[in-house]
Amino acid sequence: MTSPPRVCFVTCRDWPDISESDALARDALSDKGVCVEAVPWNAPGARVEGFAAAIFRSNWDYHHSPAAFVDWLAACERAGVRFWNEPALIRWNLTKRYLFDLAAAGVPVIPSVMLDGLDAPSVAEVMAERGWRDVVVKPVLSASAHGTILIRADQGEAVARAIEQGAIRRPLLIQPFVETIREQGEWSLIFIDGRFTHAVRKRPAAGDFRVQKQYGGDAVPAAAPDALVAAGHRALAALPRQTGRPTGPPLYARIDGVETAQGFLVMELELHEPALFFPMAPAAAIAFAEAVIRRLG
Repeated sequence: MTSPPRVCFVTCRDWPDISESDALARDALSDKGVCVEAVPWNAPGARVEGFAAAIFRSNWDYHHSPAAFVDWLAACERAGVRFWNEPALIRWNLTKRYLFDLAAAGVPVIPSVMLDGLDAPSVAEVMAERGWRDVVVKPVLSASAHGTILIRADQGEAVARAIEQGAIRRPLLIQPFVETIREQGEWSLIFIDGRFTHAVRKRPAAGDFRVQKQYGGDAVPAAAPDALVAAGHRALAALPRQTGRPTGPPLYARIDGVETAQGFLVMELELHEPALFFPMAPAAAIAFAEAVIRRLG
C-alpha cells in the first residue's frame, strides 16, 4: 500500500505550530490525501529532508537571524529539499530592495529611498529633497512592521542623529507616509498559483499607522476593484526569471498596496511567509491545496 505524500509547513521556534489560517490549507490537503506536518526551521534537530515538499508558511522570526536562515536554506537546497516558493525567489524577496527591481520593471510602487552606507543622505535631507512632510522609515530586512517608525516633518533631524549614533541601523528604507491609510487602510491581494483568489482591507488602530494585528490593526474581507487586481497581476509578471526557477507562477503571493491619487501603489510583494487570510476565503485554502497537489504531480 502506497503511503500518502508528506509535506511540511515551515514554521519557526517562536511560532512552531501551524497557524489558524494555514490549518484550513492543512485540512484541505488532508482531505485530498496529503499529510501535513509543521517543522520549525530553527528548532534543534528539526529537518525538512524526506518530505515531498517544504512550504514556507510561518517562519516569522527569520529577520532576527537572517544569516542563519540563509545558511539553513542553502544547506537544505544542497540536500535536495524541494521548496515552495522556490529558494531563488525567497532570497530575492528577503529584503525590501526588491521594490527597486519592481519599479525598474515598470510596476507602480510607493516611492522609496535607500539609506545604505556612510555617504547616504540623512532622513531630513531626503524629506527636504523629495518634499515629503511625513515619512515611514523601516529596516530593509524586517517582517510584521518590526522596527518601522513614522517620522513627522519636525523629527527629521533627531532621527538623522539617531541613525548616525547607531540607535537606528542602516540600511533603511524611507517612504512617504500615505495619510489615507489611517482611514481607508491598505489592501492585501492574495494570488494562488498565479490566480487572484481574494482580498482583504487592513486598517490601523486609532492613533497608529501600522495595520498589523499586534499593533491593534484589523483586517476584513473586501471586494477588490478590477484595477487593483490588474495591478497585482502586473506585479507578478515582473518577478525575476532567475536561473533554476520554474517558469510558472509562484505557489502563493500576497501583494500589499494602497490606493492613491496616482492609482494603486505596491507597498510589499510577499512571496515568503505572508498570512493568506484563509478564514476570510475558505475556498482559497482549497485552491492552495489543489495547487500543491498539481506541483507534487
